[in-house]
Amino acid sequence: MKIIPKRKLQQQLQDKEYFSKETALTTLTGSYSYNHKTGFCFMDEIGKKVLQLPDNFELSIDSALTLFVDHRDAIRKFNNCLKGHSFENDIEMIDYNGHKFWVRASGKLLEDDLTGNTLGIRGVFVSIDRFIKQGKELEKRARLINVQNDRLIHFAHIISHNLRSHSSNLELTLETFADKNSDSEEAVFKSYIQDISKSLSQTLEHLNEVVTISTHEKNTDLVDIKSMFESVLEEHAPLLEHLEATIHYDFTALTHINYVSSFLRSIMTNLLSNAIKYRDLSRPLQIDVETICEKTKKLLVFKDNGIGIDLDRNGSKIFNMYGTFHDNDDARGVGLFLTKNQIESLGGDISVKSVLGEGSSFKVKF
Repeated sequence: MKIIPKRKLQQQLQDKEYFSKETALTTLTGSYSYNHKTGFCFMDEIGKKVLQLPDNFELSIDSALTLFVDHRDAIRKFNNCLKGHSFENDIEMIDYNGHKFWVRASGKLLEDDLTGNTLGIRGVFVSIDRFIKQGKELEKRARLINVQNDRLIHFAHIISHNLRSHSSNLELTLETFADKNSDSEEAVFKSYIQDISKSLSQTLEHLNEVVTISTHEKNTDLVDIKSMFESVLEEHAPLLEHLEATIHYDFTALTHINYVSSFLRSIMTNLLSNAIKYRDLSRPLQIDVETICEKTKKLLVFKDNGIGIDLDRNGSKIFNMYGTFHDNDDARGVGLFLTKNQIESLGGDISVKSVLGEGSSFKVKF
């Protein structure tokens, strides 16, 4: 049986070199050094792994600078470090395959213990890309929540105003016709009541739709985009046929998506209805719909050849509640407001490009 002296065993348990290596491996912390006199550059195996450097990569001060997104900032940091100013900063780098990522890097001056002359610099770096991206995503979500809150506050003011208006109209109508004596007055009274009732119902319907978006459980299903769109087209088939509209659609780039089915139907219905409402009467309506995949982005693009929107005047208001920009009798300014809220509630976005007299293109980013 092998007997290990107690002192030697205690030294093994307290082996600083072991802990340093294990910490570096666990956190993927690389180390580097640069000899100011000879120009020699060194990077350990962990650092090469983080940067995806091949074994035959010739490390020099010039090749090392290609690994930084901001070359000038890297040169400034290293020159300042050689003057005795240490650094510890978040730096964006590029690995050998061209992928950008963030690291936490440090650099300190290395001097000769005997002469005090500057030898170079050395330091460590560790990937913090995951934390940076999570932070940016949280910032993005916070901005989105603030925008949605502002939009909902605006909506609440409008709904409150409308409800008070309907209430006042009803009260005034009842007072006016309290002593009605003729059949003609009764007919007018009923007409007023019907108009108020219809307006009140629409306001409550809009309120219900927005509340549903905010409180609806976001249960997603794998939705067949083509089948969904064809179902929406079927609902509008008589009108589209009457208008002799031409519909082109291509969903081969993205055939299915995990989404709230009712939201996708509503989005497609609102975009189709808008294209029909704001068609150019001087030419047949044409609508082109397609899905596009761009790297990590999944898009639904909806184009029409309608009368278009003056984005210089109305671009900032196009997705506002009751925002209408044309004189159509059936324009309500609700569809795009609801559509944007539905899309954003699931982490997406919608944008529009439009030219007056040429048409509009809506791009939904899932």
